[in-house]
Amino acid sequence: MKRSWLQRIKLRQIVTVFLVALVFIVSTAMQVQAEPVTPEATSYQVDRVDSQGRPKAEKLREETEKAEKLLEEEGYKPATKTAAEKAQANNKGFFENVKEKLNLDEPIDPGTKQAAEQLKEAVTGE
Repeated sequence: MKRSWLQRIKLRQIVTVFLVALVFIVSTAMQVQAEPVTPEATSYQVDRVDSQGRPKAEKLREETEKAEKLLEEEGYKPATKTAAEKAQANNKGFFENVKEKLNLDEPIDPGTKQAAEQLKEAVTGE
């Protein structure tokens, strides 16, 4: 049986419409996968942050320095300095105790030095 040209045109149109629809569906699915998952990824712009963020950061830094100067003039120490001083005072005794218990002031035993040299030779292959 021979098909007429009318039947062939309809078959071609059906196949074309099917392929176009398939391409449309696949491209839509690809776009859905390409969208960012988090809101930060859609709103983060490097140029905007760089151009507007620097003046704000500099202004905040200047205000912080002014506030620190005012507090120091009134006799207050920054919390980080105070905390560091307390930690050093508390840990002095602890470190001295550990140093004493581990005998860190004594020289290294010659046998230990030889063992370390032998291990080093074995590893490097000299």
